[in-house]
Amino acid sequence: MTDANDDEQRNVEYILLAEFDIDRGAILKHQYPRPTGADDSHLAELMLPDGAHARESDWTMFFLNQKAPDDEGRVASNGPPLLYVLNLVRTKHDKEVRRGAIVKAMAVCTRHRFIHIYQAILMLALENYYRVPTVDTLAELYKSVNQMDLSCMPQLSRHETTILRFSDDQNMFEERFVQLEAERRHGNTLTRDAGRLDAPHDPALAELGMSASEDSARRGDSSRRGTRNKDRRFFDTEIVYSGVKLPIRVPMTVYPEEISDFSLIQLLTTFAGGLAAPSGKATHPHLESSGQYTHPIVLLMNGLLTQKRVIFLGHGKPAGEVANYVLAAVALGSGGGGVLRGFANRTFPYTNLTNLDTLLSFSGYIAGVTNPAFEEHPEWWDLLCNINTGKISVSSALAVPPAAHTKSQADALRRSLDSVSLSRNRSFSSRDGKPDKWNNLDTEFVQDLMVAIERHYGEVAIRAKVENYVRRFMSLVPLYEIERTGTTKLGDSAHIAATADKSDGYSISPGDKESRDHEIAFYQSRIEGFIGTQAYHNAVADYQSMQSSCFIRGIDIAHMVYCLRNSTNLDVNEVEAIYKRLDEQVVTDEQVTELLASLPQSQGGLQPLAYGFYHPSPAIRLYTVRLFEKIEGNLAGTRYVRSTNFFHQCAFSNLRYAFSC
Repeated sequence: MTDANDDEQRNVEYILLAEFDIDRGAILKHQYPRPTGADDSHLAELMLPDGAHARESDWTMFFLNQKAPDDEGRVASNGPPLLYVLNLVRTKHDKEVRRGAIVKAMAVCTRHRFIHIYQAILMLALENYYRVPTVDTLAELYKSVNQMDLSCMPQLSRHETTILRFSDDQNMFEERFVQLEAERRHGNTLTRDAGRLDAPHDPALAELGMSASEDSARRGDSSRRGTRNKDRRFFDTEIVYSGVKLPIRVPMTVYPEEISDFSLIQLLTTFAGGLAAPSGKATHPHLESSGQYTHPIVLLMNGLLTQKRVIFLGHGKPAGEVANYVLAAVALGSGGGGVLRGFANRTFPYTNLTNLDTLLSFSGYIAGVTNPAFEEHPEWWDLLCNINTGKISVSSALAVPPAAHTKSQADALRRSLDSVSLSRNRSFSSRDGKPDKWNNLDTEFVQDLMVAIERHYGEVAIRAKVENYVRRFMSLVPLYEIERTGTTKLGDSAHIAATADKSDGYSISPGDKESRDHEIAFYQSRIEGFIGTQAYHNAVADYQSMQSSCFIRGIDIAHMVYCLRNSTNLDVNEVEAIYKRLDEQVVTDEQVTELLASLPQSQGGLQPLAYGFYHPSPAIRLYTVRLFEKIEGNLAGTRYVRSTNFFHQCAFSNLRYAFSC
């Protein structure tokens, strides 16, 4: 078997072991099965964080094979893949040794973003290493983690992942799991029975295989009944280490920029408590979109989207806690982990002064530190988020960029700040003593998040709100580019210009050009700061690849769903045009799946489409019935239809019968 094949099947690439030597400091003792290629002293410093000796244990995370962007913000696509490293450091007190303690750290390096699944086995392995401090302990761990069986874990497409992520039905795609499990049982049965035969080509083999297949099918039916209550948002497997079976739950709905198990809610509640600390300089247009009254969460979002250098400082905090804030910030800036990408490559969940040169070579890094010396050097960062105080500071050394817009555009932006008001936003109303421009589009976003957290919404729901917010922002970027330069790389320029006010176009609301212009003017400085970033270049590349990989072309599905769900000023012709285009474009099973991805069950599912059952227009009712028939024939669509309101199901049944007569 070739190395390439080995790499494809390997769950963990390297096992690392570091320890603190009283004479030599932090040293990297072992790398198994081979060196990583990174600097040994650098790895040792990251594995033994500042203050590790002061607590019994701590977790850190860092990445290997990160690539610094070039002067244009682009990152080379070649080279070794990004590896995610989960590290456990433990201190054992022993009066018989110098300084009275033994500090060791063990880490796994993997391509899996869900690195938190290895926490339990790391704890066991490090404990074993304290008892048997040899490389054989690492070899046993390496063998165990790479024998973890993921062969029955379905490979879901991006649209299927989105459907499962926001599904109310924990058995969504149950059939995919059962099919793979049955195929493995059938294959194991044939292999075992074939091995008992002396003659491989004996005619009885075929008969035996047939009977084994039938028996496997029968057992599959019985086992299927036993797996009905499994939550298919996770894949259940196990790792056997030193005779101990460790149950493992692999998340199936991880977005590309979601790493490990972090809490976005914790990030939001920590820094939502007050205004950002003033920098003592003029407001920065990329960051302080509402001047001195810019909400801290918005300030952080602006910094992430415009690729500013962001540091999370947790003096005296465990390195693992600081790292969780950093990973949550990655999810915030990338749109819940699913809209933009490229943040992970410039993320340093934990770092220290020994890594300063590498850190500064990355424009727009996102880093976590515990050393307060970073706060004293504002030239090293653009935004500093102090976890202890909950304050976000703008660096006094951050230069204000030259204005890229004309005076008329600046006036439009100023007018939009004064005119766009959210009267329903009670918590940030003018009675609080804030000027009107405190009540703006960003305030609506923050208030929505805070209310959802107060009502105990879960992590997935909060991340969905962030995802929708960033998607909305990204829908404005090509419009801004078209208006300013006449062309864009994030869409078809001719199509956008031709359909800007039509139901299949890219406008925020059909026929509501004033609202669209207000939003573009409000986000103008942020858009200008975003263009040219690594995330922007990745978005351009993703759009180009999407043109060849998407199944629905020629219409903007997300925009149509938005119109049906939110617009109140659509006339009959516009509504009919939407349903007609959907009926024409959504035909195949893959196209239905892509449509369902824009209709998450947690946000009402098929509700926006179901309104068509009650429309006065017979044509719209017919298009709606035909759409539901196609959806009902889809694996996931069947569950969508079953979960709709009882009255919608009755309307569907009655209208289908009426149109068939």
